[in-house]
Amino acid sequence: MKTILRTIPIFLVLLMLTYFVPQIISDSPSEIVTQKKLTPKLRKEKSTASTPTIKQEVFSLTGIGQYMGRKSDAIKKIYGEPLRIETTSIGYERWIYGDNEKDYFQVGVSEEDTISSIFVLGTTLNLSPFKVGMDITEVYQLATLYPTFSIDYDGEKYTIELSENDLNYHPLVIFENDIYSILMIDRETNKINAIRYVDKQTLLKSDIYEVLPQNGISENEDLKIEIETINKEKTKEIEITLNALRKRYDLPELSYSVELSLMAENIFLSQNESSSKQLSEEELTQTESSEKVDSPNENKNFEEANLPVLTNQDIQDYLKMNKMSLADPRVVYSNQFTDATWLITYWFSLENQRSILTDPSMKRFGFAFRGEEVMFILDKEEDYEE
Repeated sequence: MKTILRTIPIFLVLLMLTYFVPQIISDSPSEIVTQKKLTPKLRKEKSTASTPTIKQEVFSLTGIGQYMGRKSDAIKKIYGEPLRIETTSIGYERWIYGDNEKDYFQVGVSEEDTISSIFVLGTTLNLSPFKVGMDITEVYQLATLYPTFSIDYDGEKYTIELSENDLNYHPLVIFENDIYSILMIDRETNKINAIRYVDKQTLLKSDIYEVLPQNGISENEDLKIEIETINKEKTKEIEITLNALRKRYDLPELSYSVELSLMAENIFLSQNESSSKQLSEEELTQTESSEKVDSPNENKNFEEANLPVLTNQDIQDYLKMNKMSLADPRVVYSNQFTDATWLITYWFSLENQRSILTDPSMKRFGFAFRGEEVMFILDKEEDYEE
C-alpha cells in the first residue's frame, strides 16, 4: 500500500508534464523550418560502380507526356495559346496553362522551340499510366521503383542515385525517348501531388538528385540570375500553386502580402550588411598585419564571398531585434532552389514544411529570393505593426 501511495505523486507529475510541455512548445511565437542543401560525401569508387545492372522498365509516352521533345506547336494544337509566357534567362520559356488545381500545368520550351519539361498539377489532365491523386500503392502496382539510373549525355556516362526519401516521396520513372518523370508524393496522404516530365539534360542539371560524377555537369550560373530577377509573373505562379494545393485539402486560400515579402527580403539584406561589415573588418586586420606582403588577389570582394547559410536563430533574432509584431508567424527557408512552383510541391513531401504550408489558421504569405535561397513567411493577420 505504501508503495502505491509513493508512486501516485510521480504518476501525477508525469501526467502534468505530458500535457503541459507540448502546450508550451506549441505556444512559441514563431515556427521556423530550414531546409539545407546536403553536400554529398566524396566517394573513392568510380561512378560506374553504381551503374544499374538490371534492365529497367520503360513506359510509353502517352497523354500530355507525348509532347516531350516535340515542337511547341504540337501542344498548341491541343491546348491552344498559353495564358501567360514567362521569358527566363536560362535558355527557355515557361508557358502557363490553366489557373486552378484541376487544369494547371507548365511547359518548358527551349531556345530551339522544343518542349524540354512539363510540370503538371491539374487533376483532370491525362498523365497515363499515372495521374495526380494516385495513391503510392497504385504506383507500386504499375512500376518497379529503382534507386539508381545510368544516363549517357554529351559523351559522358552519369549515374543518378536516389535516397530512401527520394524513393518514397519523389521517385523517378523512365519513359521512352530518354524522357523521365518525377512523381511528387504528398507526405501526409501518400498520393501524387504533381508530376514533372524532363529530358535527360534538364534532369541532370536540376539538382534534385545526387549525380555522379559530381563535377561532370557544370553549375548553371544563369539560374541565379533568373532567381534574382523574379517578377510579378512568378509571384502569380507561386500563389496559384500554393493555393491550388491548399484547396485540394479543403483549406482556405492565402493572400499574397507585400509586407511579408519585404520582411523576408530585409532578413536577407540584414545578413548581407552584417557579413559585409564583418568581411571589411577582417580585410582591414589582414592588411594591417601584412603590410610588407603584396598579395592583391588574397582578399575577396563581398560579392564574391559565400554568405553563410541562414539558421533558425538568425531569423528569430531578426524578428525580435526589429520588434516585428506578427500573429504567430511561420517561416520556411531553403538554400536549395530549382523552380518556385516546383519547390512548393517538393515541400509538401517534407513533414515540417508541409505542416506549415497547410496550417488552416494562416491567412497570408510573402517570400523573397537570394541566389539559390528562398524564404517564405506566413502569418494569421492582414496587417502588422513595426
